[in-house]
Amino acid sequence: MTRGRNVMTQHAMPRARRGWRTALFLGAAFLMACVGDKGVAPSTRDATAALGIVSVAPLNAIMAVGDTMSLTVTGHTLSGAPIASFDSIQYVFQNPSDSVAVHISANGLVTALSPSGVGSPIYVQVMVFKDGLARADVAILQVTDHAIAGATLSIQPGPSDSTRLAVGNDKFIVPVIQNAAGDQQVGFPAVRYEVSDSTVMQCYIPDFMSTPTVNERQLTTSSCGGHRVNLDVIHGNVPGTAWVIASVRVYGVALRDSVLYTVTNPVIEYVVFSPTNLALGGLSTNTYIITPGGSMVFYNGFDPSTGAMVSWVFDDPSAATATNPPATDGDTTGNVSSIGGGLFSTRLFPTAGTYPWTATVTGAFPPFTGAIVKGAVIVR
Repeated sequence: MTRGRNVMTQHAMPRARRGWRTALFLGAAFLMACVGDKGVAPSTRDATAALGIVSVAPLNAIMAVGDTMSLTVTGHTLSGAPIASFDSIQYVFQNPSDSVAVHISANGLVTALSPSGVGSPIYVQVMVFKDGLARADVAILQVTDHAIAGATLSIQPGPSDSTRLAVGNDKFIVPVIQNAAGDQQVGFPAVRYEVSDSTVMQCYIPDFMSTPTVNERQLTTSSCGGHRVNLDVIHGNVPGTAWVIASVRVYGVALRDSVLYTVTNPVIEYVVFSPTNLALGGLSTNTYIITPGGSMVFYNGFDPSTGAMVSWVFDDPSAATATNPPATDGDTTGNVSSIGGGLFSTRLFPTAGTYPWTATVTGAFPPFTGAIVKGAVIVR
């Protein structure tokens, strides 16, 4: 038994040494590769020739059973020059079951086979290939059982609606497609909108679906880093104005309507005081901008057990009016008297102007006791 163990040990030791040396060699090689080796940069493509963006027309269409139409694809290089031809084009249903309602030939001819269902638009992913690159766009289709003669399109706000929305807010647009008498309508028409200024406002941005031959990230030149919205929704990015445009092919006729929207400053903002290590946290800025008639929420984010109280005193207390319903803590109007941890008080600012405030922390523990922060509410 002893000899057997010795034999096993003698055979095992060289393996252990080899394993240790191998690990050391690989670790050194890895370190050298990370520190000293330089990779080879991939060759860049000529922007005047590389496929940049593609678009499909019509962006959205409403067809009756039996109708046909063609999807037209255009493309541009990264430098903006038009592309005359592509290597190939593929049409993919993002929902495979939609092939029951619509047939699309290899050359983009669309045939409406059966109603697509109310509120169930068909998303057709149009993929274009050119010189090893792929880009895509999405066409939105809808099929009804019969056509409406003399159909019109309107995206105008209703009597109780407006053409204003605040920064950071979404707004649903209700498109109406009907005949002149208004007794025949397309139920829940699917409309893909465009905006005249995408810095001010954002509308629907297509999602692309992976296929066996291409990943969705290969189909677009940029990712949607901001707020993604659905059909019939617009989103306010920054204050300003922008046209919202609807262009829909309805039973073979191109219809178009547009509305000029105004994006205002936020309707509501929050001033939050809370401890972060040994400093006051929650204050990304001391200046808050809201639209006239907007509200400010003043919040004490300290744990109630600390006993920290916060008050806000305005240079012009009359500018901070009561909300409906009025605040229940820190008084209802004017200055915000001392409120405890976890509580808030809201004020309405109906008039444009700049309103400085001074906040003071009391009843807490060092270093927060007596802390003073100055800021302002800008109403415009």
